[in-house]
Amino acid sequence: MKADTRYKSTGNRLTYEVTRRLLSFLVLILTGCGLPEDNQQEAEEEEFSIVGTWELNELRFLSGQRVDVRTGYEYVWYRFLEDDGTYYVVELNIRDKKKPLKPHEMSEYFFMMSPYDTVYIEHGRMRDITIIDNHTIGIDRGAYVEIFIKNDKLPADMVSEIERSVETAFRPNHNKNTQYIMPTSATTANSHIWIWVAVPIVLLIISLYIRYKVRGKRNQPSSMDGNTGTIMEDRHSEQAFIHSDYYLTLRRRLYEEPPLKPDEWKELETQMKSAYPQFFRNLTEKCQLSEVELRVCILTKLGIPPSAIAIHTCREYSSISSIRSRLYYKMFGKKGGAKDLDEYIINL
Repeated sequence: MKADTRYKSTGNRLTYEVTRRLLSFLVLILTGCGLPEDNQQEAEEEEFSIVGTWELNELRFLSGQRVDVRTGYEYVWYRFLEDDGTYYVVELNIRDKKKPLKPHEMSEYFFMMSPYDTVYIEHGRMRDITIIDNHTIGIDRGAYVEIFIKNDKLPADMVSEIERSVETAFRPNHNKNTQYIMPTSATTANSHIWIWVAVPIVLLIISLYIRYKVRGKRNQPSSMDGNTGTIMEDRHSEQAFIHSDYYLTLRRRLYEEPPLKPDEWKELETQMKSAYPQFFRNLTEKCQLSEVELRVCILTKLGIPPSAIAIHTCREYSSISSIRSRLYYKMFGKKGGAKDLDEYIINL
């Protein structure tokens, strides 16, 4: 989709701004080269890196409430961020390693930190991230902030096994009832033998099952080709939108005042309809939305927190929750909370 002249100039300004920031960052690095060796070594030791194992420590809510998610809980949440841009999310039972781990998510992330600001994108969605110190970060989820502590105590081979388990769990043909046991160095030689025997048998069974399903599909008329093509086109449009200059400019604009102007709303709706056509079709089929309701849905789809939604819809913060709850009832004919609507919109 071609952008108009206004957004071409916006993209040029964004490119200029990024270039200016990178040059400034380079100047700082070159300036630091003149520091004494001891100071340079100290600076290197204090350099922050997003790559590593991060353990969820607590949740901090907008009300000021803090919830310790480690004490008294059997499982602990971990995020493994690799240098190839892949992240994994699991729950681990550290106390009893015989209990199965719980795979939750595997996707791509992007992280960039400069003296001016920090950009963190996971699964195509920009998140506000706070670098509290070199071993503590906070990721804003809207209603609360997740506080992670860096934990480098897990052995590298164990982390690799955990990540492989998550990859297996998210393969299209995996068995959803499979339990993945967290690897431990106490595994005996006999267990390795059983693994080497069992794996080929399982793979053979899976291979035969896949062949059987494929042959069955070949004998049936293909009714999914059109839908598959549509899904791929929608996916391509979404990725093009997320990586566009307009999207980066929009993200920054949505976290600023004043509220979006009518022409900005019009352009945003046009861009969203192009990037998420199925999203708008499904909304239209559900019910007739008012202008405010549609705008709330659009900003929710973009992962914008309620505080920013309130600014750009010219509503009180408390009313945004009420709008989402009423809209859920309007769509489904049953009571539901604001979070229920958010989950439906994000997955739509």
